[in-house]
Amino acid sequence: MAMITMSRIKLRRKRRKIVKLRGKRYSGYGQVSGGHRGSGQRGGFGRAGIKDHMKIKYLKEGFEYGSRGFTRHAQIRPIYAINVGKLVELAINGRIKSEREDDKLIINLSTLPFTKILGGGQIKVPVKLIASSDISITKKAEEKIKSAGGEIIIAK
Repeated sequence: MAMITMSRIKLRRKRRKIVKLRGKRYSGYGQVSGGHRGSGQRGGFGRAGIKDHMKIKYLKEGFEYGSRGFTRHAQIRPIYAINVGKLVELAINGRIKSEREDDKLIINLSTLPFTKILGGGQIKVPVKLIASSDISITKKAEEKIKSAGGEIIIAK
């Protein structure tokens, strides 16, 4: 019995890039600082060199040199100020929680985020403000509230 042998098909292998680069001096790895092996072209780890050889790149990215300002370590309590006229207007329109007692409009400031009451605006109705001791009220605001027939109660 005769054995049938099939001829193998020879596939051409891909030409290696190094063959292409034979005769070229640096084989595609650049001329400066040793090329391919080692850490020759890295330029440092992380942000090394940002004041000399990487300066332009970092300036374009918005990096600023030197220290700016200082760090405040104390707790900052935000000041949310509002004018008396605006406060009363919001209470009348029902935008903030308020109550009516006789003729007076009662506003409890402990339930609101405001920390300072300023003297701007006009008051046409008597207002009773209930405030905690950490809420500051300006003299002008006090005068306007009292002249409209209102009062300020500071709760402890």
